[in-house]
Amino acid sequence: MSPFINTAWPRFFTVALPIAIFALWLNGTVDVSPNGWLIQTACLMAPLSILVFLGLGWQRVRKAHAEYPILKSEPQRMLTALIGNVKVAALWFGLTVVGMFALMLAWVLLRTSGG
Repeated sequence: MSPFINTAWPRFFTVALPIAIFALWLNGTVDVSPNGWLIQTACLMAPLSILVFLGLGWQRVRKAHAEYPILKSEPQRMLTALIGNVKVAALWFGLTVVGMFALMLAWVLLRTSGG
């Protein structure tokens, strides 16, 4: 058994595919009113953001592993490569949450106003 982490893309997709399938299932259960696209977009925004963030992070892990192999006993080094710059990650998820709440607020306002 290798002492190094496995950075193959199929390993990434074993986590990414269930998230994507859950997001699509959740999107299919949403009420399709005249403005239903707003709430559907809000429901898809978080999983899509997580998948893109993890995909870019996995690419950084693969690059770091190619430059200097990461041992299984170095989870902190792997997490540092996966997350990247903490300020950028915080901004990424902050904008995702703000976008989700803006879409939900627009949906509520349009629903209560009868539009």
